This record gives sequence, structure tokens and C-alpha cells, in this order.
Amino acid sequence: MIQTDLYSFSYKNGSVVPFCKKCGAHKYHKDGRNKYKTQIRECERCGFRFTWTSDLPRRNFFSNVIAFTIDLYSTVGISLRTISRKLKQFFGIKVSHEGIRQWVLAAEDFNFKEDKFEDAKTWHVDETYIKVKGKGFWLWVVYCFETKKVLSWHISKKRLYKDAKTVLQKALDNVNGILPEKIITDGLYQYSAAIRKTIGWNWRIQKERHIKSSGIGLNAPIEEVNREIKRRIKWFTSFQAMEGAKRFFNIYFYHFNRKSVRTRKS
Repeated sequence: MIQTDLYSFSYKNGSVVPFCKKCGAHKYHKDGRNKYKTQIRECERCGFRFTWTSDLPRRNFFSNVIAFTIDLYSTVGISLRTISRKLKQFFGIKVSHEGIRQWVLAAEDFNFKEDKFEDAKTWHVDETYIKVKGKGFWLWVVYCFETKKVLSWHISKKRLYKDAKTVLQKALDNVNGILPEKIITDGLYQYSAAIRKTIGWNWRIQKERHIKSSGIGLNAPIEEVNREIKRRIKWFTSFQAMEGAKRFFNIYFYHFNRKSVRTRKS
């Protein structure tokens, strides 16, 4: 299979193996060089000629380099220029901050819904304050205690019923409609009506399964997530545009969930 995601690349005897970018075959032979003196290879299966510059289509760097860089951007509070300097300093990789920015822009195509959330039984829901263009906004997050993953997120100007319903509906869609066993929130009154509308619990079931607790109580897990978010965006001070904020959190939560998968497996 042709590898097209940032986390897959082939190994053979400890080295990355070039493969045909058209059919994915590993059988090839050398077929001269191009005007840039880069070695050209011809696939023995389909005859496609390609250069071995990356294991990703239309990329000059390997997927592990791009994945590491974007992960670094989304989890560590440093600028693109600083990341560029660090890559050159420690790994000898020369890529400009604009090149890294293009990787980040391409990474916004990550499909947040690719994650499997079916085992999400306990939902923690909370909202945290962020700034966009110097103005205050609210980042809503639904987090699962069992899977250690963020199920959904949403940005709004105010904390209204429709916003609580939106983030809950996104979470429900991402778990393929499987209802949680319990939902833990803070005392924000909008949650009760939003849960009743979205999840469909009657008042008796909701009284048992909707638990209201503070961040130092049963809702502490999502407070830890919020603290990590605050730590990461502290150097931003304020996002310069809403689209930039949405792009960042899409990448951030994508890597957050990837990290949770690796942690659970280890």
C-alpha cells in the first residue's frame, strides 16, 4: 500500500526503503539522474519513474521528520523560527520557518473523526477561556476518561445553550451515536438542557448519570487537559484569527489523541 500519512514509513535493515509512489512496489532499478542530479528510479512493476526524496507524495522530507516537527509545534510553546533553528542545530535538517508553516497548513487536513471512540463511557465536559484578536472566546472540550482522548471541541463567543449542545452533538457523532454511561460537568446550568436534548435522557436517568462536580473533584481529569492547553497557548497571548485558532486546535487535539494511543500501548 502507498503510505500517505505522516506516521508511516518503511524500514528494511534499519533504513528507510524507497518505493514506487504510484503503485507502492518495492522493486525498482536506477534510471539516470534529473537536472538537479537527483537519482531517478524506475518501478519494475508499473514503469513509473520517481525520485527518492521522501516517503510522502510531493514532499522533500520524510514523514518521520514532518511528523516530529508538527508534533513539536503543537505540543511545545516555541515559534516556527525557533523550531527551524533547532532542527538544523540538533539534526542537521535545513528547512525554513515558511516551509514548516506549509507543513502546518497541510496538517489541517487531519481527520479528527478517524479516531475510534466507541469505548468512551465517561464524558468530562468543560470550557476554558482563550483569546482571538485580543477578544475573549470559550473553548469547549469533551474528554473521555477511559480512552484518554478528546472526543470533540468547539469555540464560541459566549457560553450559551446552543454551544453546549453543539459540542455534545459533535462528541455523539464521533462515537457513532453510542451513548455514554455518565457525563461529568461543572455547575454551568446550560449543560442540563443540552444533555437532555442531545443525549435524550429523561429526568430520572439524567439525575443519576449527569454528575456536577468541580475541577478539584470528579471533573479533575478535564481540568488537567485545560491546564495543558493553557500551557501550550501561553506564548500566543492571543490568536490572530479565528481560522488560525481552529487550525491550531485541530492539529493540537489530533496529536493529543495520538499521544494517548502511544501511552496506552506502552
